[in-house]
Amino acid sequence: MNARYFSQHYQTVEAPSTFAAVYPWEYLFTELTKGLSGPPIEMHIVRHAQSIANARGLITGQSDAELTLRGYVQALLLGLRLPRQCDVAWVSCLGRTRRTLQIAETFRFHRISRAPICADPRLDERALGDLEGTPYRPIRAYALGDLTYAPNHGESYLDLARRLLSFLVDLRRQARCETRALVATHVGPMRLLVGTIEGLGDPRSVLALKFPNAGAYSCVLRDLTWPAFLPKEVLLERCRQMDTTCRTSNDS
Repeated sequence: MNARYFSQHYQTVEAPSTFAAVYPWEYLFTELTKGLSGPPIEMHIVRHAQSIANARGLITGQSDAELTLRGYVQALLLGLRLPRQCDVAWVSCLGRTRRTLQIAETFRFHRISRAPICADPRLDERALGDLEGTPYRPIRAYALGDLTYAPNHGESYLDLARRLLSFLVDLRRQARCETRALVATHVGPMRLLVGTIEGLGDPRSVLALKFPNAGAYSCVLRDLTWPAFLPKEVLLERCRQMDTTCRTSNDS
């Protein structure tokens, strides 16, 4: 994420992947325990329109899928519902979100964002490993608010939280004036983004949040602090697991 995004005249910028840093947990915990403040950021967080996988009831994760005809209509209507032009906009690197914003701009009098819409891999959905492409089914670990559960060859919500907190730290630090921002992403990231910004404390409630295809959630980011739904004990346990894995690898 580049400071020029927030400059007065919104210059064209380089590919965002150059700036999409995922920070160490220790750094995130230190910075967010202190808290980061700045001018208000009016955020409009949207989920992509319906994909073929959504319509078939399949788990998508980081696999990609084209939009359905219904998804095209949803994206067009989203463009009409979105507020006046945003200052900046980010989208995940998965095609279904990028296509949603492209279609959403079709019938608007103004472009969605003054600055170029930039892709950021930190906004990608969780990698769901062996679950991808299989029929949707409830996962008990998620119902219990288990942030550490990960499917085989997939990511946990804790892994996703590290990506998204890194994104929010960059966003909060670079917004030097009152800013209107659009973030197009997926249901998993939306849960954690909304849970963090709104200060939700129960991980079960956060993981149970539901957002429809092409749904938008509006909120204001002022003070960015450590997420209340992410207990320090959970993070310490993950760090211990990582240390154990590293020692095992070094000894083998």
